[in-house]
Amino acid sequence: MRNTTKILCLAVGRVVCAILTLVSLLGLTLAKAQGTAPENLKQEMQKLAYMAGKWKGEASIRQQNGTLLNINQEEDIQYKLDGTVLLIEGTGRNPENNAVVFNALAVVSYNQYTKEFKMKSHVMDGNSTEAYFKIIEENHVEWGFETPQKAKIRYNIVLKPENKSWVEKGEYSPDGNTWYPFMEMKLTKLD
Repeated sequence: MRNTTKILCLAVGRVVCAILTLVSLLGLTLAKAQGTAPENLKQEMQKLAYMAGKWKGEASIRQQNGTLLNINQEEDIQYKLDGTVLLIEGTGRNPENNAVVFNALAVVSYNQYTKEFKMKSHVMDGNSTEAYFKIIEENHVEWGFETPQKAKIRYNIVLKPENKSWVEKGEYSPDGNTWYPFMEMKLTKLD
């Protein structure tokens, strides 16, 4: 019985050793494969190339209590992860005292399997959204989401390279049929 145990321990040791070797080789292969993004993914993300850069301008937002909030708005947009995601940071400041009244961070990505863009955003009050993001035509996108109360929010962005402009309008719908404007932003590209 003692010999059987030794043989079994040796056999198990060899199996474990073989598994560890296989896992190590697989890990090295994956690490090498992870280094480059597929060209088709980069090409899809390049459809948003004009958004990348620094933008500055003004925005007006109709708040829930009906008052209009005017802010100085900046957008800093950069490609990350070898051009496979677009990182967007928006900062709105009170024009009177320069205090930050709005700050959001979003990541736009393209799913190669569903052939769709998606956006995940976070705002400084701790809320976040999973949003759709679609290209209507070159330099014209729409993004939006459904609220927990089943209302719908959508934003329409039109970029014009000829005059370095970004015009974005936000609309709210309680039912998905009737839309109410609540936000307008006009920016100029700085670089």
